[in-house]
Amino acid sequence: MKKALIVSPYLDHLGGGERYMLTCGQALETLGYEVYIGWDNLESIRNITKFLSIDLKHPVLDAKIKSLYHSASPLAMFMATRPYDVVVYLSDGSIPMLGGKTNLLHMQVPFHNVGGKNWKNKLKLNTIKNVIVNSNFTKSIVDHEYGINSDVLYPPVPQIAKTQAKEKIILSVGRFEPSLNVKKQDVLIDVFKKLSQDIPDWKLVLVGGSVEDSWIEKLRGMASGYNIELLPNAEYQQLIDLYGRASIYWHAAGYAVDQTKSPELVEHFGISTVEAIAARVIPLVYKAGGQTEIVKNQELLWESEDELITKTKNLTTKNFKDYEGFLDISDFTEQAFLNSLSRLL
Repeated sequence: MKKALIVSPYLDHLGGGERYMLTCGQALETLGYEVYIGWDNLESIRNITKFLSIDLKHPVLDAKIKSLYHSASPLAMFMATRPYDVVVYLSDGSIPMLGGKTNLLHMQVPFHNVGGKNWKNKLKLNTIKNVIVNSNFTKSIVDHEYGINSDVLYPPVPQIAKTQAKEKIILSVGRFEPSLNVKKQDVLIDVFKKLSQDIPDWKLVLVGGSVEDSWIEKLRGMASGYNIELLPNAEYQQLIDLYGRASIYWHAAGYAVDQTKSPELVEHFGISTVEAIAARVIPLVYKAGGQTEIVKNQELLWESEDELITKTKNLTTKNFKDYEGFLDISDFTEQAFLNSLSRLL
């Protein structure tokens, strides 16, 4: 059996990049590969895949790969990956030297101003068959930075049941992360407070991973007295249940950010927006980054807090069928991902 290796040093972070990489592992199993993970704890891999509902049946560990990720010796990584038919490697902005027969380098983040065109990178890129990215937005940044022609491989969204009755819930999903505050939950809380008198029966629910309790407590203080609920580190099935019940989906990543100067602070793709659409939730998302590849209808994009307020009021009188024809997510299915990955191998 052919062997494939998944390399990511951040598998315990439960972010979009980790989900993407483990989904690659699931797809490679489907394509008949024995899948190895560059990690040192099998139980943690099983817990993560269960949490994310990723069906990776028989992962095998290659613990030495994890220690080599930050090694100062590119040759060591090259030699360690030589036994593999396929290597899929998550970049931190640097370029590895890979020894697999087919090497795919994934750039989840629109890296810029990292000296991407230096001679060492050009040399190491000769070992990479394809650089894969999660959106055309990310592609535009990394292609310019590294002088490459990357391939867009959109992350897939699993089927989500659509049988639940919709409730008066506005949902937003994104990591609670205080240092950069990429997801702008504080902005959404402020906007909902301004809206609350006009839509008194509605509730805002904020869901996301968190390792910073003080930021959660600050947000809860802001939300006190309003119909707002924060659910840090919710189980995936709880999130699926919320998608099923929510009527409107808010996303604010990129708000008040100059995406030409700080592209890493806008939404690189926006998998939660696709999940919401799959569950028949009407999206209303900030007009920046990869979000505009998912949502193209101007009625469902916003650029100011006043516009978010006005459009939200309008959407409370609508239902998903009013916008269904404008929300095509066929490019983001598991089968589309499998087909695209297969073509790259």
